[in-house]
Amino acid sequence: MSQSLQSKTGVDEPVTVIKNYTVPAEEAEYFVGVYRENARIMSTHPGFIRSRLHRVLADAPEVRFVHIAEWGSGTALDEATADPEWHASLRRMFDDPSLHITSEPAAYRIVVELHPS
Repeated sequence: MSQSLQSKTGVDEPVTVIKNYTVPAEEAEYFVGVYRENARIMSTHPGFIRSRLHRVLADAPEVRFVHIAEWGSGTALDEATADPEWHASLRRMFDDPSLHITSEPAAYRIVVELHPS
């Protein structure tokens, strides 16, 4: 597994985690179940606000997902990613021979926010 397991945001302001996943179409529903368990673990930590998994609308041989999770602070995210249960869940997800996942995780802070005027 080549994914970095621990977040090191170094910020105490709100952060948003955005991860792009790609899986073969025939593995998409299985991936959603595995993802759900991984997200459930993270949702138990202080500072967790919400997590959403978006699936691309278009049918294709590979299905793209975008995971967006909001955290009250980068510090809370950093502490949550130290959880051994989450590490084990993430390892199972990426090491599962039934899943062929590619992923590009990153943590972001808001730089522009618009609301209806």
